[in-house]
Amino acid sequence: MTASAPQYSTLLEIVGRELSAERDFPALAEQTRVWAQSRPLDGMDILDGTPVFMNTVAKYAALSAAGAKITAIASGDITFDPRMPAVLESAGIHFMTELPRKQFDFVMDCAGVCRSVPAKYGYTELTRSGIHLYEQDSVRRTVFAADSGRIKAIETVLGTGDGCVRAMLETRYNPAGKLVLLLGHGRVGRGIEFYLKRVGAQVRICDPAQGLPFTPSMLDGVWCVISATGIHHAHNSIAKTLAGSDAILINMGATDEYGPDMPESRVLYGKKSFNFQLKEPTQTRYIDSTLALHNAGTVWMLRHPGCSGMISPPRELEEAILAPVHRAGLLKQEIEALGL
Repeated sequence: MTASAPQYSTLLEIVGRELSAERDFPALAEQTRVWAQSRPLDGMDILDGTPVFMNTVAKYAALSAAGAKITAIASGDITFDPRMPAVLESAGIHFMTELPRKQFDFVMDCAGVCRSVPAKYGYTELTRSGIHLYEQDSVRRTVFAADSGRIKAIETVLGTGDGCVRAMLETRYNPAGKLVLLLGHGRVGRGIEFYLKRVGAQVRICDPAQGLPFTPSMLDGVWCVISATGIHHAHNSIAKTLAGSDAILINMGATDEYGPDMPESRVLYGKKSFNFQLKEPTQTRYIDSTLALHNAGTVWMLRHPGCSGMISPPRELEEAILAPVHRAGLLKQEIEALGL
């Protein structure tokens, strides 16, 4: 590889030392190889708000291979691995916890946290909750909505579901044989249900959009309540009822879904996304193609200077990113089981 960005070789060393085999991140590995030659982001100044964990380094490696200068940020409610600031600084990537006041060429956002930071060419947003915030904002921006395509479904259904159950097991909240009430049955909820049932849990569904509105009787016999709506403060109207139950409460949203009327101490991990207490909140194999798409949105916008508003990932772009994932074959059984 011929890329000459100062942090590039160090990032590759970290990837090789800290991550699992390249077979676990085929999309980012392919993106890194291609961009090291074409350098489509040469000289671009990028603010990246992707949650900062060890597997995010593979994402940074691809951006660095493309020639970008990267600033990583963990602001608002976005948690991060405390080991990572020192790791990133060693690779020449500046790490921040407060929103910067300068303009960047691109802002790569998560949960809409960085939407107030000016971006010359546009924004790429990683989450559904962030897309809602951009859509509701009075300021109109060009936003590549990575959450809106097929690729994001792999992460949100498989990766988040797996991460939720791994976090439960690793913190000794074993759901096997117990009744779990799932608030929300979209992509995240479907994945959580899939992995809960894999370990022998019983699942009860509440989702008003699917004709299953909440009633207090839904809490009867429930051991745990898991929120997975993707909507900020979705349950504030029923927060006191939930808080008064005997059930364990878990939030799997990117932001607080229980609302201000729910005491922070009442929800495990202080209302933060429950899987983010893990060293690997989402296993690399599940998030690989999403992070590659989040990266690719910047290059797509550069090559389509007339684009504006909310942009869904073009099908051909997603298929190109997924090609090495299909060749690796890691997710074949799970993708087929859930019809992804």
